[in-house]
Amino acid sequence: MLCNLQVDINGEQSFFVDKNILADYSNRVSKLLPKITNNSKIVFDDFPGGCQSFELITRFCYNNGSIDVNPSNIFLLHRGSIFMGITSLIKQTDLYLEGIHCWTWSEFVNGLKQCQILYPFMHNSLVFQDFLNTLLGNLTVPNYESSSCPSSSNSSSFRFSASDISPKCSRFITHVDYWKFDDLSFLNIGLFENLIKKMISLHIDHPTICSFIFHYQKAKFLSCYSHDQKCRFTETNINLLSLLNGRAILCRTLLDVFGMSLSLNLNMNERLKLENFLGSQLDEFTINDLLVRGKKKAAYDVDLILRLIRNFLLERRINGFFVHRVKKVGLLIDLFMLEVAPDKFLKPYKFLALAMALPDISRVSHDRLYYAIDLYLKANQGLNEEQSTKLWSVLDLNKLSSMVKTRLKLARNGNTSILAFFKPKQQKGGVHNDLTIETFSRCVINTTENRKQGRIVAPKFMSKKSRLLDQCSAKSLPRLCH
Repeated sequence: MLCNLQVDINGEQSFFVDKNILADYSNRVSKLLPKITNNSKIVFDDFPGGCQSFELITRFCYNNGSIDVNPSNIFLLHRGSIFMGITSLIKQTDLYLEGIHCWTWSEFVNGLKQCQILYPFMHNSLVFQDFLNTLLGNLTVPNYESSSCPSSSNSSSFRFSASDISPKCSRFITHVDYWKFDDLSFLNIGLFENLIKKMISLHIDHPTICSFIFHYQKAKFLSCYSHDQKCRFTETNINLLSLLNGRAILCRTLLDVFGMSLSLNLNMNERLKLENFLGSQLDEFTINDLLVRGKKKAAYDVDLILRLIRNFLLERRINGFFVHRVKKVGLLIDLFMLEVAPDKFLKPYKFLALAMALPDISRVSHDRLYYAIDLYLKANQGLNEEQSTKLWSVLDLNKLSSMVKTRLKLARNGNTSILAFFKPKQQKGGVHNDLTIETFSRCVINTTENRKQGRIVAPKFMSKKSRLLDQCSAKSLPRLCH
């Protein structure tokens, strides 16, 4: 037995083999044989599976065309035999793959590890796609070490439950072994993305896919990865989530991912995709969820909250409007306004946008809105009369409690934040015309009626430029600074 041929595999390693033994089985080597002299060298730059696959091929050739084919080497042998043109081994591996539906879960995992090595060479092959279909079918089958041979590998109608699944999203609940997700945490990001897209194409329910995505990300983050790698994992997972139904993900889980995106300082495009999901579930937030640190000197990120409100209203246009949901959001925004009202760096137009962002039915009472405006004006006493007037005009007197109305009537006796609103104005001829509480009430009521009827009319005591926003339309929100 001679070693008269050097074979370089992908620049990784060189093998010294007998050229005649390889030529007996490999069509590729036999075609090159007339050109090969003793001690010559051939180079394979794109050998699928690299040195590991080529070593298996040489074992097959040196063992008189025989090798034990099993789930731990099947794909390496299959792709290597195709590359080398070994017809007998191609037939042997094809025959073995016909029984893939009888594999156990551990055998599927071994096969998938080979596919990861071979992914650049086989990601579009029918063999690989059939393998993924069967693996995903096995993902929903209780594990047994003995092979179970299910009657079908088509997994198009599975339903699952998980810790990251909203009960609203799945009508049928079936047990699934989530420890299997741990076995798949070795996947690189490219193969993982392919697997998720395959799950979507097979119509596996979205809550289970979401659970897999979050499980995978958690496993990767527990490993020692650089900041850039964490960003890539997170961005890829956000893009995959954007392919799913947003209601399939628990609000708590989304908030965790959003917090992660802020800490990693992801680009705005990825964050906006998450905001679309979060906006659709705004009614499930707590006040603490809204208290995101603001930019520059601002205490809280008001622009973010306005974008979430806009997304919530846009989702309403698509999926229908539920009064109880918008009322929950109305309460939430009132509480948020009370939190941000003392901020001296919050611009009046942003505070006004918060007050007017939701439709009129979102608030049964305007008491909290009144207290928030009052608190804001006390903290920002440098506002002019026009700015104060715009804020007060948001209130609907009919939605104020008797206690607040009494407070308004006592405004002249000490509530300096409202006094500016009631200052007497000098008229021609030296006659003073006080803007009384009754006048204020009429202006507020007229403004409210116009809003209910869909008319965008500025109150008489506002400048022509001070037009109200259409509270029932998300498109009417001001352009926000991202």
